Amino acid sequence: MAANEEGQGSSSKFFFDSFMSEWPQVEEKALVLLQELLRIDTQNYGEDCTETEAVKVIQERFDASKVDYEVVEPKPGRGNIIARIKGDGSSGRGPILLSSHLDTVKAPKENWEAEGWKHNPYGGEIDEEDGCLYGRGAIDMKHMAAMCVMILCFIKDNGIQLSRDLIFAGLADEERVDSTYGVKYLVENRPELIEADVVITEVGGISLHNEGKEMFSVMIGEKASSLIKITAKGPGGHASVYHFDNPLGTIGSVANVLSKTPLPLRIVPAGRATIESVSAQLPLVKRVLFRQLLSPTLSNLVAKAFQMEQYQAFMPLLHNTASPTIIEGGNQANQIPSEVSLTVDCRILPGLTVEDVLDDLRFVIGLEKFEPRAMPNGEEMAPELSMEVIKHRYTYSQDPNAPEIVEVVDIIRSVIRERANGAPVITNLLPGGTDLTYYSRHPTKTPVCLGFTPTRFPPGMKLVALFHGVNERIPVDGFKWGVRVLADVVAELCGAKR
Repeated sequence: MAANEEGQGSSSKFFFDSFMSEWPQVEEKALVLLQELLRIDTQNYGEDCTETEAVKVIQERFDASKVDYEVVEPKPGRGNIIARIKGDGSSGRGPILLSSHLDTVKAPKENWEAEGWKHNPYGGEIDEEDGCLYGRGAIDMKHMAAMCVMILCFIKDNGIQLSRDLIFAGLADEERVDSTYGVKYLVENRPELIEADVVITEVGGISLHNEGKEMFSVMIGEKASSLIKITAKGPGGHASVYHFDNPLGTIGSVANVLSKTPLPLRIVPAGRATIESVSAQLPLVKRVLFRQLLSPTLSNLVAKAFQMEQYQAFMPLLHNTASPTIIEGGNQANQIPSEVSLTVDCRILPGLTVEDVLDDLRFVIGLEKFEPRAMPNGEEMAPELSMEVIKHRYTYSQDPNAPEIVEVVDIIRSVIRERANGAPVITNLLPGGTDLTYYSRHPTKTPVCLGFTPTRFPPGMKLVALFHGVNERIPVDGFKWGVRVLADVVAELCGAKR
């Protein structure tokens, strides 16, 4: 490996092995930075968010290490920071870009204990019992920002030479579908700052445990995101009498159906590849059973045979999903509303369209509810329900066998194999959405887009529940392990040398 051949002896496998005595300080500095970032409230309510406060903390680190950067603030408070360490150009290749969003979803600032939090979501506290750092953004995804910032600072502080540019982007506004002030803004207005051959961001690289075996994933594609509003209308009226056409009851029934019923099975290449990759790591009997998730007749039955966490992780790769999130309608306690709407967060598999998920919704809710109704006098009445697409964010997907993908994934595999006792690495499809959707639409350069934020989790820790959930946290030891792994991957990709 090029990064290993210069600046260290043959006994060292990776470039940063020659900094063994200094590396614990890097990990500790990254942890301290993460704690500082977690103490900054960057909840993304839409227009009002203060990512710039997090940017200022990162600026302090870059200023101290003389790392070049630019702050782009499309709106006051909505800051992005893009840092770059220039390579010597000897590889003849474009930059590697490490990306992390700095905004978060909501969490309580007061009465957080009543909502089930063990520690203050903005306290940056380490729990002595479980060894985890708690806080909103701990795993989604201020941890990646802390890792990247300290890796860039270490490279600069130690005069390490790179064969290509290394970029870090700390971004605003990822937690909204349209990313108005974040990467979308940069792609449309400052694309030169983020042009790269490879972009690495969330969500892969986090350890999974299956049948007592540890494995890791690299995300190579993700689902599109659409917000769909389903509306029911009725005559309304006084609440003192029965109204059997109350639109609130109609919408309640729809929300109940969508909460309990999966949308139809849809097999796409990226989903099939993930199921086949995971099944290859299982014992023979479970391998055969797991592959039946791809069977139109057996899929749902097989899913129930596996643990709930596994179901949550893999079933979205085989279905479009529709999650009810907001009900609106009615503003007076003694009045039946004449209109009630339900917002549904839909995630759409690569290769499928918004029309496909609308068809899935009609199928599960009932086709007849979206068709005109006949009146006794022969006239037609409006359908019981209507749907409209409020917002849509496109998807991206890549061929796992493409040479440019294989090259990067093989480097990740070699590092994980060394740092995690030979654990396998699979390529995966992300059920959610990330900034990679917009990076993949860069106007002058379509990069390799990968999800890889290395973090080691102990068996039994339910990863899915941590994203946007109560008691979001990250194991301190697993975080420090990830700093080293990410640094090793960066060194290999950038041809690091002293």
